[in-house]
Amino acid sequence: MASRTPLISPAGAENWRGLRLANAYRLLLALALTAAAITDQGPAMFGQTAPSLFMITAWAYLFLAMAFEWLLELRVLPFRPQAHLHTVGDLVCLILIAYASGGPQGPIALALVIAVGIAAVLHGGRAAIGYAAAGGILVLGEAVYASWLQADADHITNSGFLGAALLLITVLVIAFERRAAAWEQRSQSQEKEVRYLSELALRVIDQTDNGIVVSDPEGEIEYINDAARQLLRKPEGDGTSDETNPNDLGDICPTVLDALQSWYNGSGPQLADLDYPRRIRTNFHRIETALGPRALVLLLDLTAEDERVRRDKLAALGRLIASIAHEVRNPLSSIRQAAELLPDSDTPEEREQLTTIITRHSDRINRLVEDVLGAARAPVVHPQAVDLGNWLEQFVASRRQRWQNADPAPELVTTGPDAAAAVMVDTTHLWQVMDNLCDNAERHGRPADGQLKIAITLSPAGRAQWQIRVCDNGPRIEAANRDALFEPFFTTHSQGTGLGLFVSRELALANRGELALEDPDHTPGQAGNCFVLTLPAADGASEAEDTTQTQGKE
Repeated sequence: MASRTPLISPAGAENWRGLRLANAYRLLLALALTAAAITDQGPAMFGQTAPSLFMITAWAYLFLAMAFEWLLELRVLPFRPQAHLHTVGDLVCLILIAYASGGPQGPIALALVIAVGIAAVLHGGRAAIGYAAAGGILVLGEAVYASWLQADADHITNSGFLGAALLLITVLVIAFERRAAAWEQRSQSQEKEVRYLSELALRVIDQTDNGIVVSDPEGEIEYINDAARQLLRKPEGDGTSDETNPNDLGDICPTVLDALQSWYNGSGPQLADLDYPRRIRTNFHRIETALGPRALVLLLDLTAEDERVRRDKLAALGRLIASIAHEVRNPLSSIRQAAELLPDSDTPEEREQLTTIITRHSDRINRLVEDVLGAARAPVVHPQAVDLGNWLEQFVASRRQRWQNADPAPELVTTGPDAAAAVMVDTTHLWQVMDNLCDNAERHGRPADGQLKIAITLSPAGRAQWQIRVCDNGPRIEAANRDALFEPFFTTHSQGTGLGLFVSRELALANRGELALEDPDHTPGQAGNCFVLTLPAADGASEAEDTTQTQGKE
């Protein structure tokens, strides 16, 4: 990346460009003074005190400027000595011209101020302050000498103000020059960063697998990456002419151009799937630039996407078949063994026992098939407003009746608020989810002493949600199994299908809710596992809750 010469250099740096510009100004000033001395057509003050000294100094100033230009061209001296020579020559010549013209006033004073300002830019720091002080001393010395000869008090006063102005101008120029140099340096840094980011963006765009095209609304291409050329490349042997304009989208792919112009005119979609030259998806975006509106066309190769989806489906189907085969193999083996032993059974008790084995494992296979079909079908939701408190009472009563003959019977405890807890949910789905959670606790959450305790807690979760926590007192689920807990066919029980929690979470999501395992780190002093079912509140429930809270405060 080529670097350019900065317009403004830091104070005191080797600013050869500034030195050349200063000498060009010096040469013009010397020519003007020499012309005024020769033609006597300049301001009346020029040379009014000592015309001969004015003439000699003007010519000397001109020859000095030309000598400085020769030194700059040859560069026989380093920058620092040349800069000092330039400043000393300015001060000496201008002070002599001021003395010959009756004192530093008018254009001569302005020339002195400019010379000191140039010194501040070229030298900077203490050197510039030193030259400003030297200029002030020379001006005051000239005034004292002239006043001694001419007894002019006003001349001393004006010279004093000019000396102070020289110091002030030097300080201001140094401060401005340093700030300007900092701005210039910051600008160059930002320019380098923009160039870097631009090159990086172009490299990323060139390496991406998606096609990117930038064109005007008429299809004149301004940028196209290699992926887009490959996607839009015409198939061999399609009968079209090879004489196409590579910068015209209409010549490369007329189908994309038609879709682009339809979208640009408002009659076509922003996303369009095209089948020529291959199956691609186009995504159009409008860009406003200084040259006018431009279109950014993003191209996605759908053939590769379709192949990836096909592979994912095959992989998922393979995992599903393997899981089903694994789940069906054991009960089928038991059924086969019982069926082989059934003809040889001698007593009714043996036949009943074998028949029970066949029936139990047949039911297990049937339950597996029903779970698989239920997991494959998208749930149809019929939501209705339900008071969770009343509903839980009915559910708990049903579970207790179901467990009354169990030995030992699980202990079921419920806790809920006094206020109504209205939610929008499909009660059939809610019953299935709660059944699965209780069955899961009965199967996996029984402690070592065999006495299972299930606690169901109903509580508000924000202004528009309610949550049901189902907790057991059994062993904690291992950390390695928590992430896979809701995956299909994941189970740690020999009689489980691994679909209960998966189906339950899908039903919760279908009802705009959520089912999750509570992080055990949130309840360090509590044993067992807690599943949290979150459901949306019915319309108006949150408003009623706010009204109740407001009335309570009043």
